[in-house]
Amino acid sequence: MSTTAAAVDFDVFACPLQGRQLIEASAGTGKTWNICGLYLRLLLEKGLPVDQILVVTFTNAATAELRERIRSRIVETLAWLKHGSQGGDPFVPALMTSLEQRFERSLLATRLQAALHAFDEAAIFTIHGFCQRALSDTPFAAGLPFALKLVENDQEILLQAVQDFWRRHVAGGVISPELADYLLACKDSPESWAKLLKRHLAKPMSRPVGLPGVGKVSGSIVRAPIDAAFADAAACWEGAAQVILDALPNLKYYKPETVEKARQDWERYLADGDALATAKFQNLYLFRVSVLENRTRVKCTTPVHPLFAAAETLLALIDEAMAQLEQARLGLLGELFVEAGSALREKKRRQRLISFDDILHNVHAALCGSDGDRLAAYLRTRYPAALIDEFQDTDPLQFAIFNRIFGASNAFLPLQGGGQEGDGADCRPTSPHPHPSPPLEREGATLFLVGDPKQAIYSFRNADLHTYLKVREQVTERHTLRHNQRSVAGLIEGCNALFGRNAGAFILPGLAYEPVLRGERQPRELIDQTEPTDTVALRVWRLPWGEGLSPDRNTALRMAANATSTEVARLLSAGQAGQITLDGENLQPGDIAILVRSHSQGRRIRVALAALGVGSVELSPQSIFASIDAEELERVLLAILEPARTNLLFAALATEAMGYDAGRLEALNRDEPTLLDIAARFFRYREQWRQRGIAFMFRQWLFGEEAIARLLARPDGERRLTNFLHLAELLQQEAALNPSPDALVRWLAAQRNGSDVGEVAQLRLESDRNLVHIVTIHKSKGLEYEFVFCPFLWDGHPGKSGGLEGAEYHDDAEQPVIDFRTLEKAEKEEISRRLRRERDAELMRLVYVAVTRAVQRCTLIAGCYLFKKTENQGKRSLLNFLVAGGGGSYGEWLEHKRPAAEILAEWEELARTAAPHLALTDLPRAAGIALTVSASSPEDFSARPPPRHIPPGWRSGSFSSLGHGAEQESAAVDHDGRSVVLAGRANDGPPADPDDFCAFPRGASAGECVHCAFEHIDFTDPQSWNNAIAAALTQHPQHLPGLTAAESTPHLSRMLRRLLDDVLATPLAGEMVLNRIAYPQRLTEMAFRLPALGLTPQALNDWLKKHHYDMPRLTFRDLDGYLQGYIDLVFRHDGRYYLLDWKSNHLGNTPEAYSSQRLAEEMAGHGYHLQYLLYTLALRRYLALRLPDFDYERDFGGVFYLFVRGVRPGWKTPEGQPTGVYFHRPPEAAMDSLEALIAGKRKKR
Repeated sequence: MSTTAAAVDFDVFACPLQGRQLIEASAGTGKTWNICGLYLRLLLEKGLPVDQILVVTFTNAATAELRERIRSRIVETLAWLKHGSQGGDPFVPALMTSLEQRFERSLLATRLQAALHAFDEAAIFTIHGFCQRALSDTPFAAGLPFALKLVENDQEILLQAVQDFWRRHVAGGVISPELADYLLACKDSPESWAKLLKRHLAKPMSRPVGLPGVGKVSGSIVRAPIDAAFADAAACWEGAAQVILDALPNLKYYKPETVEKARQDWERYLADGDALATAKFQNLYLFRVSVLENRTRVKCTTPVHPLFAAAETLLALIDEAMAQLEQARLGLLGELFVEAGSALREKKRRQRLISFDDILHNVHAALCGSDGDRLAAYLRTRYPAALIDEFQDTDPLQFAIFNRIFGASNAFLPLQGGGQEGDGADCRPTSPHPHPSPPLEREGATLFLVGDPKQAIYSFRNADLHTYLKVREQVTERHTLRHNQRSVAGLIEGCNALFGRNAGAFILPGLAYEPVLRGERQPRELIDQTEPTDTVALRVWRLPWGEGLSPDRNTALRMAANATSTEVARLLSAGQAGQITLDGENLQPGDIAILVRSHSQGRRIRVALAALGVGSVELSPQSIFASIDAEELERVLLAILEPARTNLLFAALATEAMGYDAGRLEALNRDEPTLLDIAARFFRYREQWRQRGIAFMFRQWLFGEEAIARLLARPDGERRLTNFLHLAELLQQEAALNPSPDALVRWLAAQRNGSDVGEVAQLRLESDRNLVHIVTIHKSKGLEYEFVFCPFLWDGHPGKSGGLEGAEYHDDAEQPVIDFRTLEKAEKEEISRRLRRERDAELMRLVYVAVTRAVQRCTLIAGCYLFKKTENQGKRSLLNFLVAGGGGSYGEWLEHKRPAAEILAEWEELARTAAPHLALTDLPRAAGIALTVSASSPEDFSARPPPRHIPPGWRSGSFSSLGHGAEQESAAVDHDGRSVVLAGRANDGPPADPDDFCAFPRGASAGECVHCAFEHIDFTDPQSWNNAIAAALTQHPQHLPGLTAAESTPHLSRMLRRLLDDVLATPLAGEMVLNRIAYPQRLTEMAFRLPALGLTPQALNDWLKKHHYDMPRLTFRDLDGYLQGYIDLVFRHDGRYYLLDWKSNHLGNTPEAYSSQRLAEEMAGHGYHLQYLLYTLALRRYLALRLPDFDYERDFGGVFYLFVRGVRPGWKTPEGQPTGVYFHRPPEAAMDSLEALIAGKRKKR
């Protein structure tokens, strides 16, 4: 039973600032305006600082807009307090009226001023940004190591995990040959399974149905009965076709051509010899007894032949075998989800990578882990108030995170599955109902959920409207915004009439259209002298309608595009002539938007506009990797990699960027000198790529092959060139990680095969000129345009499905499922109905979003069309259901075939009752209007005068540059190789055991090898050490005196293994042993960069002397800029944080060489005191930013420098301490003064 609270009009100045409240904001009703108002009230009434008011939305662009709008509102309110009313928006006076009776003006001004000064710290995030901040603030609570690198798209590493699984199980012979063949027949591949795994990991709250339990999968079947039945069929098949041909009058649906196809299939099938290879032959079933009996006419005799019974037996056995193979296949798929998911986590852990999906999963896992209550309490204290924008676009996982933080503690369901705590792994709900009923809010918590379910259009991004609807049933305070601040009154009334005609317009229960009213904000004044008496704001053009008049779908698409383009050209022509103005300014191309559902529709409109001389620009959420240009660039790059392969070269030349058509390619095939010349150019491009990188080579190709001119000569030339430049930029960014040309091409192929559309990969705006906007409806959400055209909403064609196996829908309990089952006909039809219902419900919401983008005027096209010689698809379109489907449910609408004349009558009735705000007219004919573009005067630019003096630039320094006087530092890791490494004393003591680590090579390269081994091992997992040792010796090769590299490797491996065993097992202090430090409790190679202003060697020398740090005198150049470096290891032990540096200096072969006195001399001689002081300063700053209430004395344990050649469990100093271990904990007062010294002030130049 629904407990949905009745919606009340929202009053931003009067609503309580506590509890869980839902604000439903119809399109154009000032959602952002009200969010800004709530923010100001939380700031001023509750006195919350900006870093404690959490604002979350779902895109970077929306986040940037909210941040700017909120800051502007703070500035405006502060100015009002200082200078009084300045007119304009009535928000500030209304807010002040409600506040000044309770608060002093001075207090309000102080709070606003503080907010403005601290606004860089405002907690305004995307959902991923918020979760990323939560992880960085509390990395140990989340069970994660520090310094993870965020990757927007993990498709390549995910594909690698699936390929590894495929090699082991499929190519490796673990499964039966029959199952391997079946997988190929099903067109399974690592690429297709990678997409399934990606979806599985991205939707942890969706319940998989039909996957067998995980276990060993072989897929073996019993072949003997099948082979015997195959032999029986082969022995008796002759003459079967003729028997059927003779009996054709007795049979339904059989024709001579279908019998011939079946005969040929049987002939090829039996000749093939593989009894299970039935998938290649589609007509074998026509010779089965059961099929023949079913298709025999009443009172007629079924034809008889031995093959028919043999075929029945054989194909029944094969059906049974295929069912077994399908179950085995699904079992293997389930195994993939667990095994490859785990492998993916491990790959990311080793490479310190984290994806956007992982961020959410890790926060969720941390919140339901052992420290979940403490983490939730911390985040709730950290953010006592939260405003969640666009809440209709949330998904179950995202809501679970917010629910855990702001909801009741017992209402949270953890995820189950193969994942470890905090790893973003394969997570499945423990309950068959993974959506808990949202609980009552926590006492004192403030949570505002703002959204509009009618605008929930992002299911392809995993948004789940059912989550919103469930939350709406539970909130105790539900508000609505009823006043449209965007559109003119006539358009509002027209929309009310259109969407209010059908009570079930939005198909799903719980969604209804509530009429909206005109708001206070006045749109620009439209004066249209071309239609002085026509004030219709919502215009509907109808396609030719009536018996024999309906066009076919392709014709209707062309007619709609042409009519729309002609009207746009007419409007712009009138605007240029001053006949159409907005607030006295001529109508501009940028005032007009044409909304489309797909890139192909947009291309159709662009071509039609270009034919009339109208320029346009396209906004689309489509991925650049889904464009034709990504395919073309991949073909070009493959040819550059292997120019000697003529097929690759010809494929590149056939691209539109290269411009070769079939005739030129044919001629080139006979012109060897020209072909060799082209190949030579591609060889040069390859060398440029290898020597100077992808960016340089791309430019050479772009100009050398005249691709720019060729692309710009096309009607969509700017779009195409923008795409190529965008792709080149993304390739250049990836080259920083994978500079190899082969790796880059593989990366590009993986992105093209992936389905993610990250914001950096979305198509860019190809021009900033004032042009007509062609916008996909998804991209248009949140935007507004004076004139809007929706030329294709009449199209009832469902478009392409997602293509992934497993039907995604919501079950009877409205829980999301992914159904892999092979179903009977009735079940399949029921699920198809569910799928269509959910798909069409979202398409109806797209219609709503499209129509509500308009300010002055919106033009739709409606009607019927022919598809496959019937009007059924056109008549059932959502626009027609919106107007003519009010008499019943959507299911009844699909079942009941209403005549086109009745639907037209409903449209005419709507136009009659909604006049004068809505009008129905015939589709105008294209009049061939061409637009003459008026030229604008170019703006004059001049260079600024140069300054009299250019001060020196900022530079970076490090321990090495300070200690040894080096100049500008790179970001290289600051290991032992950056300092002088002594070769040991003349008397090293007795010779070392041949495999003792003291015999390990010395010097900078050896130090790097040691660091590499320590960096990449898991201290608690000795079984993983050998791989790290091998990798270290491969990356930093060493050899022993008198031995080759190959002869040295076994000895060096044993030395390193012995080193790791000794160092990690030696107690450093009390019970602190490194081999008990788990991977999530450590951070290796922590990079830092500290601002350093006016730092001089004299000042630093004086500081070191004052605080009794023995050091060689420093002589570096004065530093303005940054101090940077890398800390070898940060780890946590017993709640305290320590930093550690590995030193491979050879001091001797005996315990005495690593005594406390000897280490003190070594620390002073190399200046290591300064090194760890800088490291401590960096770590102190890091922990202060990320730990609540950080206390240096309580939380920082100190510094360890391990001279690893002397760290062994059996070696002790005379004082009983471990040798080779230097420990110090700088006093807090000393660190305070050092930080002040380094932060300093920049000298005036």
